[in-house]
Amino acid sequence: SKLTGLSLSELASRLSHDLVEGSNGEGGYFISGDISTQLFRDDCTFVDPTNSVSSLSRYQNALKILFDPERSYVQLVEPLTIDENKKQITARIRSGGVLQLPWSPRISSYESLIVYTIDDNSLVERQDQVWSISAFEALKETFTPPSFSAPSDG
Repeated sequence: SKLTGLSLSELASRLSHDLVEGSNGEGGYFISGDISTQLFRDDCTFVDPTNSVSSLSRYQNALKILFDPERSYVQLVEPLTIDENKKQITARIRSGGVLQLPWSPRISSYESLIVYTIDDNSLVERQDQVWSISAFEALKETFTPPSFSAPSDG
């Protein structure tokens, strides 16, 4: 069931925990899919530079198969901020790690700005994510084997 009626500060505290440790301690939800589903609407819209999906379950399932949580990380850059008037919570995280693809590509450290928009029941109705690297750079790293290094001059 959904956790409705939380204050924005309580919601921010729970989101902060999920971002870094995951709902059940399996690792930050961006690298593990370990997200507190009771904080989000089932039809929540998740937007990042490469994708947009309006389904909590589809988003969670996609996250579970993307990163290797054992070899990836998420850190808070600063505490979450709250805008009571806009009903928004903003987070800045740094993350990176290894994708679960046969050639185990490594995604180098990058920052994300995440804006959560909260509905009248105090559930997240929208999550917008902006990256410090371009979608092209992210895609390029996906296809670069971790052992690849540029030839040296000498």
